[in-house]
Amino acid sequence: MLNRIVGRALDVSGVEVTFLTKDGCRLCDEALSVVEGVRRRFPFKLDVVHIVEGDEWYERFGDKIPVGLIDGRMIFKYRVNPLDFFMKLRASRHH
Repeated sequence: MLNRIVGRALDVSGVEVTFLTKDGCRLCDEALSVVEGVRRRFPFKLDVVHIVEGDEWYERFGDKIPVGLIDGRMIFKYRVNPLDFFMKLRASRHH
């Protein structure tokens, strides 16, 4: 469906997404699966960070996991809609 809506693939290869996750988080696994599905169609850089209690990421986002960030800006938390995620990727190319 995403390919049909977007049409031809757009280059988002310069975009870097930070995906915050933690052990034992099923919601994180589901969200990462969506992110990786979009990434297979439209390659971008992905940094998966496993946070643990006490680190900087945990203090900022521990209650919002999973979290996706582009340039330090939160683009999703908890769940990921593939189309919304792609649109945020595409918009971030222009920054």
